[in-house]
Amino acid sequence: MAEPHRTWMGSTPVYLVISLAAGGVEIDLDESQWATTYSSYLRVNGFWVLVDKLTNMPLLMMAVGHDEQPYYTARHVGSTGASGEIVAYGIGKKRADGHVDRMWLLPNGLVCTGDDVEAIALRMLRARQ
Repeated sequence: MAEPHRTWMGSTPVYLVISLAAGGVEIDLDESQWATTYSSYLRVNGFWVLVDKLTNMPLLMMAVGHDEQPYYTARHVGSTGASGEIVAYGIGKKRADGHVDRMWLLPNGLVCTGDDVEAIALRMLRARQ
């Protein structure tokens, strides 16, 4: 996946690979304007993979089909009842029928789906106290 000695920007621990039938692209999600730079890759049939920047291990993978709208997002979860915050990194897509699929990667390596990330991240924050 990644070049052996590539230098990544910023603190986001993952990068995005969009794999297509004829090649693909590796995207540093800390790169300014990455969505504009790689816009021609964002809505084509293929696979989206979140990959760990340190180990180059794929962590989340999603197939993207015709008329689907994939996306990357990061969600910051905090609480007044718990100190700190947790950042979850996710990929998802809106299917042609309107259904939304979403997967999240939490800092401890846990993977969850949908909107469960909020409750799970808050539980993790409380456990830190």
